[in-house]
Amino acid sequence: MDKLTIDEILALQLLNVEPSKIMAKDKRSLKLLDTVDGSDAIDKATDILDRQEELGITTYAYDDDEFPSRLRAIGNDCPPLIHLLGNKNLIDEDNAVAVIGARKATKSGWNAAYRLGAHYAENGNVVVSGLALGCDAAAHEGCLSVGGSTIAIVATGLDIIHPQENTALQENILDSGNGLILSEQPLGIKANPSRLVARNRLQAALSKAVVVAECPIKSGTMHTVRFAQRYHKRVFAYDFGSYREEASGNNHIISTKIGSPIKLQ
Repeated sequence: MDKLTIDEILALQLLNVEPSKIMAKDKRSLKLLDTVDGSDAIDKATDILDRQEELGITTYAYDDDEFPSRLRAIGNDCPPLIHLLGNKNLIDEDNAVAVIGARKATKSGWNAAYRLGAHYAENGNVVVSGLALGCDAAAHEGCLSVGGSTIAIVATGLDIIHPQENTALQENILDSGNGLILSEQPLGIKANPSRLVARNRLQAALSKAVVVAECPIKSGTMHTVRFAQRYHKRVFAYDFGSYREEASGNNHIISTKIGSPIKLQ
């Protein structure tokens, strides 16, 4: 079969076809496009993509030349589409590092994430994080403070900022000219727990390493660590030097040798 158009891929997603079946061009799934529901889905997809274009959003399909090979490399975990707002050239960089951590960061954790964001940016890395409160926001801000480049991978459509408290931060990322907001979700989609976990896999896949600033062992951050292990990415955790419950995830990563300790001077 010929290459699917972006409209057709999005229509199949709106019909709840599994990503792996879309990318495999599953014949039974593709027949849905020839139904009344399929026709309605294509119309809806076209409308969404038109509105995204008006907002300056670029969409790439998994088999486009511009689609990042690091996402394609994760096989069935690969998103069929990604939507980009900002400096889309950043997805071509091969030196991205994810700096992540808990939303309810302590002051020490926030400072660690901020310093890590600045450190990796100063060393020529693109800093990837999730625009969440706490450590993610600190990592983005640390990166921007030294004029670095940053990618925020989010779990919503790009017409929604989640959380709203980070509206100014997203604007700063975009206004810097060195920032990109990336999502696999089309316009109108809100964040939920499963989409946030799915967002985490993209952070790990797009980066060459994952660095944990601070997190308890029971934390969404550990989902990203497990994705990093699955995708054979290096893992690091900030070493606070002593046990703290808020950083029990860091201690677990270091003590079990899932990842290596890192400590900035």
